[in-house]
Amino acid sequence: MAKLIYFMPTSLDGYIADETGNPDWSAPDQEAFAFINDLCRPIGMYLYGRKMYGTMAVWETPEVIPGRTPAMLDFARIS
Repeated sequence: MAKLIYFMPTSLDGYIADETGNPDWSAPDQEAFAFINDLCRPIGMYLYGRKMYGTMAVWETPEVIPGRTPAMLDFARIS
């Protein structure tokens, strides 16, 4: 039987966006990105809702992300 892992950056009150609807507060630094990559690497499938899919779609074309780092490119390959 497969495991189901729920992984979502949220604030302590359960939101991913701030009061203006902006999720930028959850952008990880390089160390956190490496941790997230190691956590996500064994995942075989992602299940997103409509809004989260729209948010994550940028990782399908990481070359358009300004200031991308090696950890970000690694995440793009994983996700």
